[in-house]
Amino acid sequence: MLEPFTSQPIPWLAVVLAILSAFLMGFGRSGLGTGGFIASPLMVFAIGAVNGVAVVALLMLPAALLGVWQHRAGARRTLLLPLLPSAAIGTAIGGLILWGLVSSGEEAEVHRSLELLVALLCLVYGLLLTLRDWLANLGGGAGAPHASGLVLMGSAVGISQTVSNTGSPLMTLYFLRHGLNRGTFVPAQLSYMLVQNVLKLIPLISLGLLTPINATAGFILIPVTLAGSFAGQGFFLKASDTQFFRLYVLLLVMGFAVSLGLLIGRIPCLRVLDTLI
Repeated sequence: MLEPFTSQPIPWLAVVLAILSAFLMGFGRSGLGTGGFIASPLMVFAIGAVNGVAVVALLMLPAALLGVWQHRAGARRTLLLPLLPSAAIGTAIGGLILWGLVSSGEEAEVHRSLELLVALLCLVYGLLLTLRDWLANLGGGAGAPHASGLVLMGSAVGISQTVSNTGSPLMTLYFLRHGLNRGTFVPAQLSYMLVQNVLKLIPLISLGLLTPINATAGFILIPVTLAGSFAGQGFFLKASDTQFFRLYVLLLVMGFAVSLGLLIGRIPCLRVLDTLI
């Protein structure tokens, strides 16, 4: 039941990082409409690539469900109708990519490929969000989002979410580009994420990535994620737009640092930490 934690080089550190990741998953979903870009690399660093991807995927379900309920008053049908079908498109393509990764080599190679994928995508999203103001004003604004653009963007996010549990920053950037405020785009993102998070369980289970063992570890962490969700809702209701994006950037910096560690190599970094501790 606790094997994903106890089998790590520094078990107590794995538990601490996993708890922090689970809390940030809930906080990010309810407070920012996102969360995977910090929770995913942190969980992968804590308990390994396959277990980390599987556990975060499981934790995303209660986080998204509670977030949708908390932000239900702000949902807009014009955004949701094109977005929700695109979740299925992106998940199907992402599932094929995962299948290619899982069947490409030995277990160690699969773990390393997933580590690199999570890290690189998080770094790209961090860079894009750092440039969010410039991108939002590029060309003088893009006007209201069109259905075709929502489908393309939603499909791209679905691919990224399926293979690495990341992608919501891309959706945030898209909505900012079209001038939507957080009271409008956060509910839309949460509704999309709930549908996509349910759909991606299909490839994760069928490919053997989500197993009874790591699912049990995920269930143990669900109360932490729910606590984070309630804390995130409190932040969303009280924070100004400036505070909202300051925290967003702070979490991006954390995700950036953890992703660099994954690029260097999770095990070498843990060995260094072990000697220091």
